[in-house]
Amino acid sequence: MNSNDHTTNGTGGNSGEHTPQKPTTYKLRVDKLDLVSDTADLTGRALLLLAGRTPPERFQLFAKKGAELTEIGLDATIDLAEPGVERFVTLALDQTEGEVQGFASEHTQQTAVPAPRQDFTPLPEDAAFLNALGLRWETISDGGLARVVVYGYPVPPGYNHTTVDLNVRIDPTYPDTQIDMVYVHPALVRTDGRAIRALAEDPFDDKVWQRWSRHRTAENPWRPGVDDLSTHLALVNHWFVRELTGA
Repeated sequence: MNSNDHTTNGTGGNSGEHTPQKPTTYKLRVDKLDLVSDTADLTGRALLLLAGRTPPERFQLFAKKGAELTEIGLDATIDLAEPGVERFVTLALDQTEGEVQGFASEHTQQTAVPAPRQDFTPLPEDAAFLNALGLRWETISDGGLARVVVYGYPVPPGYNHTTVDLNVRIDPTYPDTQIDMVYVHPALVRTDGRAIRALAEDPFDDKVWQRWSRHRTAENPWRPGVDDLSTHLALVNHWFVRELTGA
């Protein structure tokens, strides 16, 4: 953690050598906020409170190292003195359903896999995130729409499939404008028989995809410069879990 603003030197015993002391403050960045902590050890809850994300139970917290996002629980302890632990991203746990307010997957036949299509070049940070997933992905332009497709994406237990293919639409003005919703194939069904609300069919790339009509709210807006494909798929993960738990 590069945060030794107030590092002081002391004299070590009779050796005359100067012994550096631990820094007294630690710099960190949460979303676009530059913050300072006077302690190296913070819980996820304390970090959210420091960043003004209240109540903490309404937010997910992730450590971001390069293209990798690692979720941090509310009661998990973060060591800001550890090198590279300084960049964090939050996601508000809310959504709307329906209208907007203000490698091979299990269902893919084991056949030769063609070279991935790259109809457009994703942002470098998005490409790095996609590669870090370890899954096959493509960028496809179809019917005037640009989409990123990820194959064999895992979904939590409670659905009729353990993996699906998913895609998201990339608007020409992205990343200044948001990624919205998610599309999956084959369609997901809850194993408890309960209906999933706010779904629709969406034809794309010679398949009929299941559109999950989930949207950000005024309390959870798209944040240019913070949000990207990685944070959107983290939100998608939350949608899949929330559908099953209602949390």
